[in-house]
Order: sequence, then structure tokens, then C-alpha cells
Amino acid sequence: MDIGIISITSMPCWGGAETYFNRLNDFLNEKGYNSFIYTGMPSVKGYDNGSVKQKRLVLPAIHNGIAKLGVKQGSEIIFQDSTKLIENTDNWLDLLETQLKNEPKKDIGIVYLQTLYYPHNDANLVLDRLKPYFRNLITTSFDMDFSYIQHLIVANQENPSDTLLETFHKVKIDLENSVGNPDDFHLMSKQNIPEVDYHLHLCHFHKEIMDYLKPTKGQDFTLHPMLSEKWSNNIDYGNHYQTVVEKPEDYVIGVINPLLKKGRDIIAEVIAKTPYQFLILQGGWGIGGDFLNYLQEEYGTTFPERVKIEDYSQDIVGYFDSVDAFLFPSWIEGYGQVAHESLMRRTPVITSNYPAIHQATMGKAKYVPITQYNNVDLWISSIKDVFDKQNYWHFECNDAALMILNRSRFNGQDFIKYLNMISEKEENTHKHIAQMIASNNILES
Repeated sequence: MDIGIISITSMPCWGGAETYFNRLNDFLNEKGYNSFIYTGMPSVKGYDNGSVKQKRLVLPAIHNGIAKLGVKQGSEIIFQDSTKLIENTDNWLDLLETQLKNEPKKDIGIVYLQTLYYPHNDANLVLDRLKPYFRNLITTSFDMDFSYIQHLIVANQENPSDTLLETFHKVKIDLENSVGNPDDFHLMSKQNIPEVDYHLHLCHFHKEIMDYLKPTKGQDFTLHPMLSEKWSNNIDYGNHYQTVVEKPEDYVIGVINPLLKKGRDIIAEVIAKTPYQFLILQGGWGIGGDFLNYLQEEYGTTFPERVKIEDYSQDIVGYFDSVDAFLFPSWIEGYGQVAHESLMRRTPVITSNYPAIHQATMGKAKYVPITQYNNVDLWISSIKDVFDKQNYWHFECNDAALMILNRSRFNGQDFIKYLNMISEKEENTHKHIAQMIASNNILES
């Protein structure tokens, strides 16, 4: 089976979506499929450029931006001028079509719509250009517009015993009246495209909430991020005991991408009020320098004796192995991939109980309720609980890693069945048409 994954911002960018599709591409090739990623990013020396099976169709603006500004800022050049978002997408699709015209038609195309832009939020303007080159299309877009989630969280705070899905069910009509129709929003318009029969979701919460907002008759699938063998290398799951750190000032807490929506203010206050060490990784689209500036403005220091910021790491497994716990105070995520990666290396996670993150971490993290999200003292006491009960949390992480491995294995097997079902359905449709022609039902009419 020939598969094409369309992701304009694939590696060496390493946000969640970029690594997700890279790992999916590797997984499909390991299973014997002929799969390629079509990306708008050039390979860059010194960075993880992802799978070998990528076809790089790079606009001059991105080449020049990366050369001048580096990977992190240069790769965003295509998005920085809002007046050219549609033009840049259009130009890149021209490159993509030129490439696809010279290749055999593929069985399945997996299209990441989130970083493609088109007039009037009409995804069909993109999909119609791709349909000639793929027998079937699967669309996906991971994030939901913040305005919907903000509305849900406010309503949830009024009835904290309800889950976000229960809250959504209660406020759905009010939500659409207050916030607007999903098709009118940049991100929501890219979800559950009705003209496409197949949609890919990152977690069950995402699928369920989209079923409420934009129900379709399509056959959807939930595929958690695939994990290669490196995530379980050199771990003895039969022995959950790990080294216990005796002193708080020697305890290293990891943080990735300290953006405002990922808890910048909480992270800063935790740093200011606790004795721990912090190893901060900027992440795919991170702004570590801005975070240091924020610390300086708010607290008059960047806490240089305890806070270390690294720009990039090719060894993300080694990063999680180098920290004792991982702080992830994000209030909204398409998934929360770094949280489940941390658990795969048996590193405890302190995070919010936002449903996508909760599902990513198999219920095995230390959670702060969304209804108490801004309670910094609760975040600090949660970290202290993990520090004080290190043996317990090491056991929980060992259990979590085994659960995630098991989920990844069976979820991957089911996804292969899903792809085969799509292909067989297409094949049966053509057989049916051929039989009708052979019986003269069409030719004689």
C-alpha cells in the first residue's frame, strides 16, 4: 500500500504534530507500507530531520528564513505574515502537485490541515487539489480553538464535579450561541470535514468533543502517538525501583516550552517559591529567552543557580532520563505528547487533568484539577507529594510505561486494520462498478 502524509511543517521542527507524523511515517514503513511525508521544511545539519522517507518541497521564503533566523524562527516565516498565509499555502500546494503528478497514484493520503490556510476556511479548496493523486483521503487537525475550551472551563468551575464532556453536554447550545459556529473558526473549520469519509483523532476526548460539535457520518479513528523501541531501551520493567533524591535542592524538574498557555506564570511562580533545580527545554516552537525575560521582570532574577534553559536536544529520551520529575502545567492540549513520553522513561509527571492529557498519561500522573488550575499552592504541594513519595511514583510510572507500551502496540495493530479496511472498501467499490458494466447495466442504459 502506498501512503502519502501531507505535513507542511514536518521535521526538523519538533512540535507535537511534527513528531507525531514522523513517528507515524516510521511505523508505517516498519510495517511494510511504502509511506512518505511531504513537507515544506528543509533538512538542517545538527537537528533531528526525522524519517529518511521524506520529500522536501521547500519554498524560497522558508529556505531564506532558516538561513537567517535558524530553525525555530525561520520555519515559522511562512506563518508570520498573515496577509500571505493563503498565498504561501497555495504556492506550496503548487510544488506538491508538481511532485505528485510524477508519481503513481497513492492508495491513501493523510492530510494535516492545521498548518494549511485557504480562503473562507473552506478545506475543500485544498482537498480538491489532492484528490486526483490519492484514492482515499484521511484528514486530521489536532487543536481546538481556545475560545471553546475557555467557555467549557468557566462552566466547569461552576460545577466542578462534572467532567468537561458532561459540562459540554449541558452548555452546548449556549456554547454555540456565545462562541459561534465551529465552521467560522480557523482551527475548528479543519476538523471532521464532512466531504471526507475518514478522520484521524489523537485521543478519544478529541473525537468525542468533535462528535458533539461537528458530527459526521465518516469512519473516524483514534490513533495515539506511535512509539519506537528507543523509548523502552535499557529499562527493566521488572524492577520499578529507581534512585531516590534525598534533598529538594538536588531534585531536577523538567519543563518543555514554557509558553503562556502551557503555564508560563505557574512555572515561574513555582520556580520562585521552591528550592528545586529546573531544566527547561524550549521545545519545537518554544521561546525560552522570553521566559527568562519574564522571570527577570517578575522576580528581579532568572534564578541562574537553579534554572537552566536549553535550546534544543536531539536526544529527547536522554532529556527525560536526566530529570527527576516533569512539570507540565498546560490547561489545553491537542494531546500532551511530552507527558506520555516522560512516563515512558518512568519520570513522574505533574500536570492538569485536562482530558486529553489525562488520556495521554493513562491516569498515572499527579493531576491538578482544571477547576483549581490557577492555584499555585496546589501545584507546589503536588510537586512536593511526588518528591516525598518517590518510591510510590516510581512504581506508578513503571506501571504507566507498560500500559502505554501495550496501548501503542494494539492501537497500531488496529490502525493497520483501519487502513486495510479503507483500501478494501475502495477495491470492492471498483469491483462492484466493474460487475455492473460487465452485466451491461450501465453500458446499455
